[in-house]
Amino acid sequence: MRRLFLAVSLLPMALCLSLSGSALAQQSAPPIIPKGAKLDIDPTEQIDVSGWWSNGAVVLSVRSDGSFLMWDQPNRYREPTKRGRWHRQNYRTFWVEPYFDPKTPGNAPPRTRCALRRTGGVLLLDVGDAVGLAQSATPPLAPEDAHVGRWNGPGGTLDLRADGSYSLTAAPPPNSAAQPSVLSGRWTFDGKVIQLFRGEERDAPLRCVPVVRPGAPSADGSASSETVALTTPIGELRRLPSSTKDAAK
Repeated sequence: MRRLFLAVSLLPMALCLSLSGSALAQQSAPPIIPKGAKLDIDPTEQIDVSGWWSNGAVVLSVRSDGSFLMWDQPNRYREPTKRGRWHRQNYRTFWVEPYFDPKTPGNAPPRTRCALRRTGGVLLLDVGDAVGLAQSATPPLAPEDAHVGRWNGPGGTLDLRADGSYSLTAAPPPNSAAQPSVLSGRWTFDGKVIQLFRGEERDAPLRCVPVVRPGAPSADGSASSETVALTTPIGELRRLPSSTKDAAK
């Protein structure tokens, strides 16, 4: 009789403990993820990070040969701020490692983490403190792009290339056995003057000034549209129509 009494009296406590355990199990159960839910970047995606990245303030060129160039301003025709190599860590992260940092000469520059993310369906890249770089197959536009091409005149030719390099060929004097002289380096445009830097030198660049000239009159005598010429150390040059496409390759 006493055993029956104890069993009956302990029954409410056992039920209470059972209910508490059930509630605790329900609270700690993992959340149910809908079948249609997707990560911002699927780990199975094959994302090619090579190409151009820019947010309007920073430009990054990730090359398929494992090298990179980076500018801390939007004009790629200026000298890169950093250059070096990069390597992939996983589906959403890669690292850029500069060869040399002028701010810390003599010390190995630190590498920078580059993290991919997708916001509003747009693939973006965060490079250290520079965030929101968008990818493009072509480089961002710069003022220099309007002058890329081959320029020609009696004094010689000037090739202004889309990679920021140039080649200036001065023709020898008439009836001279001398060979044409060739000068090469990098070029920039500040909105008014094109500057040709010789090799690695940055002092006393050659100056070329774009000027507007009237076009040649048409067959019926009507005026044609104006053209742009370059006043250069080898005389005035005009751009060859067919060379613009070739220079951009």
